[in-house]
Amino acid sequence: MNGKSMRYIGWAAVGAALCVVCFFAYSFLPLAAPLMFNSPDENANHVFAAGFAETGQMHRLEALNIRLDDAVHPRSVKVVDGVQVPGGFVGLPLIYGILGKAFGVRNIPLVTPVLALLGVIAWGLLLRRRYGNAIGLLAAFLLAINPAWWYWSARTMMPNVPFISLLLISSYFFINRPFASFVRRRGAEGMHLLRVSDYAIAGVFSGLALAVRPVELYWLILTALAVAVVVRKLPWRGVIVTFAFMLMTLAPFAILNSSLYGGLFSTGYGDVVATVSESAHQGTGARLLGPLRPMLFPLGFAPRIAVANFWTYGLKFFWGWTVLVGAAVLLLLRDRRHRGKKPLPTGSKAFLTAGAVMTVWLAFFYGSYVVTDNPDPDAVTIGVSYTRYWLPLFVMSTLPVAVAIVRLLREHAKKRWIKPVVAIALVLMMASSGHVVFSSEQEGLSAVRATLVDSYATHRVVIGLTESNALIVVDRGDKLFYPERAVMQPLRSDRTYDLLPKAVQAAPTYYYGITFPERDFNHLTEVLLAPRGLDIEPLITIGEETLYRFSALDEDSDERSEE
Repeated sequence: MNGKSMRYIGWAAVGAALCVVCFFAYSFLPLAAPLMFNSPDENANHVFAAGFAETGQMHRLEALNIRLDDAVHPRSVKVVDGVQVPGGFVGLPLIYGILGKAFGVRNIPLVTPVLALLGVIAWGLLLRRRYGNAIGLLAAFLLAINPAWWYWSARTMMPNVPFISLLLISSYFFINRPFASFVRRRGAEGMHLLRVSDYAIAGVFSGLALAVRPVELYWLILTALAVAVVVRKLPWRGVIVTFAFMLMTLAPFAILNSSLYGGLFSTGYGDVVATVSESAHQGTGARLLGPLRPMLFPLGFAPRIAVANFWTYGLKFFWGWTVLVGAAVLLLLRDRRHRGKKPLPTGSKAFLTAGAVMTVWLAFFYGSYVVTDNPDPDAVTIGVSYTRYWLPLFVMSTLPVAVAIVRLLREHAKKRWIKPVVAIALVLMMASSGHVVFSSEQEGLSAVRATLVDSYATHRVVIGLTESNALIVVDRGDKLFYPERAVMQPLRSDRTYDLLPKAVQAAPTYYYGITFPERDFNHLTEVLLAPRGLDIEPLITIGEETLYRFSALDEDSDERSEE
């Protein structure tokens, strides 16, 4: 075995070890915390994925909805024609449900870490073809340890990392065409089908990606058109094959949409345009777009808000990564000015075009949207949705950093200190990312794990005190009890108050939420419940929250008269 083979085996061993480390880092919550979730979206995705794996159905029946006007459901779940269905896109729960059926329901939360690793590998192989082994390997490593990618890979029932991973895999097969390369190397001219199989596989994975996040079609189309204008020479036969297989892959999801929501293109989100407050998007930019605004920017178009959000959540929060990318760009521009080198290697027009289009579009498309993930609207946390919406930009940002590092290594190749210094810098970068991911306030992985442990303790207490057929009214606690208990939300709603008398007659009915101060409790009982013939009593207080039970006043009167 020669030296080159030994080096190859050594790098392969290092790569495999890093994959194992990343898998366990991405799987921190599924492996170290109870099977609970920190958001209603995650909980709903898991409930329906597990349900499909066990029953083959993407809906849930809740008998109480017959008497309570379809009001019995948690956030991120809708009721359509009397049955509970996903309140978002069906792609992730269906794909994960199929995999759960094959590999076990318990392994469903581990699908995202696997997909995240495959996405990292696909990104490295994709760049390796164009820029060489060193840049491909470094870019893959940088993506693997990027704090935003790392964090959302660990929030395993959120759709953004799976979407990007599937898209990267699709791009790898479309651009690198490994099967076609195999045919050429082997001289197997008779195996013509393998020559187009890459495009077919690319179509399947792109279809799966769009099934998970169809809303991303906006920027995908725009980016593809911009790249087509720059590249010009496209493999049109491959494009047609890819598009055909993408449509075939999307067809089952469209049929499922029709059966669940009543339309091929309907989703659990309903009419997104109708949910956007027009008063919040009546600035100059929105007025200039006129009637095109709802079509181009259904989440709203507010340039000033978008720029502020992009700075706060995309650049400032991950300041270490921003400084790193900025330093790499400055280094590359310095090379261009003083040494005549191009900022990126030859053939990077498509990358630069895609990066520019994606940055501008995603910054304004999602930045104009007012996100209300956190109960505190002023909180700036790693778990805010903006950081996952802008994941494609973090992926793209790894290339200039990788190119800059490789150029430094080559410029100072004769200096013994350069490789150890770069290796130490990469380790420090990984440690810094880990600190951001795990130690960020409120929603860092350590804080999320602590929250899930407390949530599970609360879950066990409340489940133990309530009947199996009980209904629990909540404000934000639906993810604690669903699907073990029927839930209805929120309490502070005229509709909920009007339905409570029917609910008390239909099932044992409780409320779980922040403990009422005496004044609020008196207002609730005397002004809101008594006129409706209801009463409420506290059962147990857990921290700052209390479990209350609703009852009919007539029952209480009979009990008091008997005493």
